[in-house]
Amino acid sequence: MQGMSHRCTECRYLCSELVSVLYEDDSNNIHQAMANLEEIASAEAILLMEQRLKPGQPISFRAKGHDLNGVVGSSDFDPDLGWFIKVELDFTSRWHGRMFVPEHFLALCEPPFAEETEAVALSA
Repeated sequence: MQGMSHRCTECRYLCSELVSVLYEDDSNNIHQAMANLEEIASAEAILLMEQRLKPGQPISFRAKGHDLNGVVGSSDFDPDLGWFIKVELDFTSRWHGRMFVPEHFLALCEPPFAEETEAVALSA
């Protein structure tokens, strides 16, 4: 396999976008909070929050007029920054660059359709 080009099957993007979050606690109460969208891919997102959320909790966030829904996959604490919440997006709530492009958008790998993604990012 020497000389083969390695491509990501799913590209992840670093970003920095303030988003509104709704999540459900153990008593089924709905809470609203603000978070920073740190990373996004078609099937998952990473939010930076002040609140710790438990894996399996339902969560949704709104970015640039679009709602994305999923469940908390994991919560990792950084003492200087807060909680990094991995959101596993529902199959019916997948993100793509034609939906919206977050602020400070940077690809971590070359997507299969690099020209299309670049055109979307440049038009934002």
